[in-house]
Amino acid sequence: MGPRKRLIAGLLMTPLLLLTACTSSSSGSGSTSGGGGGECPYTFAVITHGDNGNFWSVVYKGAKDAAHDYGCTLSETYGSQQQGQAEPDDNAENAQIQDAINQKVDGIAVSDHDPSVMNTTLASAAAAGIPVVLLNAGCDDADIAAAKAITCVGQPESLAGQKAGARFLQEKASNVLCVIHQSGQNLLDRCDGLAQGLGVPGGKCSTGNAPSSGPGCTELILSTPNAASNPQQAIGQVSSYLQTHPGINAVLTLNNAIGQALVAAKPANVKIATFDLDSDVENDLQANPPTMDFAVDQQQYLQGYLPITFLYLYKKHEGNSAGGGSTVPSGPLLVDSTNIKTVASAINAGDD
Repeated sequence: MGPRKRLIAGLLMTPLLLLTACTSSSSGSGSTSGGGGGECPYTFAVITHGDNGNFWSVVYKGAKDAAHDYGCTLSETYGSQQQGQAEPDDNAENAQIQDAINQKVDGIAVSDHDPSVMNTTLASAAAAGIPVVLLNAGCDDADIAAAKAITCVGQPESLAGQKAGARFLQEKASNVLCVIHQSGQNLLDRCDGLAQGLGVPGGKCSTGNAPSSGPGCTELILSTPNAASNPQQAIGQVSSYLQTHPGINAVLTLNNAIGQALVAAKPANVKIATFDLDSDVENDLQANPPTMDFAVDQQQYLQGYLPITFLYLYKKHEGNSAGGGSTVPSGPLLVDSTNIKTVASAINAGDD
């Protein structure tokens, strides 16, 4: 049993014994329901700043699987970043949160992508008696409190960066380029955590020209619109930067599409790691020799599954809550050639 299965089993064994069998939920748009023999009368909204791409489809699958297991209903899963958009639309996501409040759903699972925009709206949901669980973004104690949320399920970004930096340092790759594919404080936190793990003075990842030797952490913010959906175009900017800064000996990308594209570009004498896994990253890690050094797995399936679990338990069992107003970590898990086989089945099933 892999780490994610043990976590789900430990959290859910007792409540699942109380439930009767549920039938499958729909994977299409609109409401999805567990139906069947389940005794869950609740409708939960899932609202994120993501699209239905490789990462977010796994989050949504987790939420739908949880609704199926408990027999609950999900309203349509809303993602504010539509195909072709360069950035998520935080105002659109905030409007979707307000729509869910107006519909008087029984709970909201939501990525708090822009707390300055969303926290007031989320707090109004809690004031109206609608419990809120944050996921993926907003996993900061201050934002959890401001949003009046129960908890946040996600990867502590600074910690994830620190783990990656410590791993690079262990491998004597201490001059690292941190590639950011879109704006967002969570990505900056990852890079700053990387700097801390590398032992960079001040613990901040800098912009501009990379130093000639480490310890060093340099941010490269891609200028390609919607870089995550255009990795081949975006990777030219990374390759050019590496050519003009030969002292860099490692690259950490913050998205698996960019990471895999960099592997395909085959930069010489540079270790490559990325955040998140998919089948391409799995192949890179299992190649002989591996073409990618490691990946940081935030286990996003849990970011969909656990919020629905926590909302169900809160509604069904007299306000029982998890997290204590802090983050329930879904990661980080460092995956490399030595342990990729233990998570490969989850990746292939869309449950990682």
